[in-house]
Amino acid sequence: MSTVGDVLQSSAGDQYRAIFDDLVGQVQPNDYASGPEVWRVFHSRTLDRLRWRLGDGICPRTGCTGWESVPHVFWQCGFVALLWEWFQALADRLTFCNTWAVSQDYALYGLSPPPCNTSVRGILTFVSASIKLALWRDRCNIVFRGEGKPADVVLALVRTEIKLRVEADFVRLPRSTFGRCWGPLVSVRAGRVIVNL
Repeated sequence: MSTVGDVLQSSAGDQYRAIFDDLVGQVQPNDYASGPEVWRVFHSRTLDRLRWRLGDGICPRTGCTGWESVPHVFWQCGFVALLWEWFQALADRLTFCNTWAVSQDYALYGLSPPPCNTSVRGILTFVSASIKLALWRDRCNIVFRGEGKPADVVLALVRTEIKLRVEADFVRLPRSTFGRCWGPLVSVRAGRVIVNL
């Protein structure tokens, strides 16, 4: 038997989830590959050093002296510039729009996406989620294991993760669905998928 508090809490959670779903866009098979991480970033629920008062609250990356917060980890830290520059180049190529620029609002929350169709938007959402996941994993490796990777290695990991997901979807999904989801990013030759990153 549910109480009034359970019902109110459940309906409030549903409202937030509906807002989150609207911001991220229409659900496609590749949209929520890293959904929990995107949700945590959206609600500022990641366990950063400033929020949880761990250590001195300073970014753990070598040479960075900024306060570690969600915006810092995923957008403001100098370490992330290479990844978002690569993302910008990919977005320019997929959308054919050189006037849109990735912003902190897009990087963190998916707000103000570029003008594009739903297929390209799904790809860009997945790629930005993959970047955030890789940044968070690398940050946790620095904090808990003391071993971080250079930005170009993290970018290579992002590209590898995207390629693995596309190849898995090529095997798993019907061709029409695969083409709808990944068509702008891939080409198929001799029964093999080639990811154009």
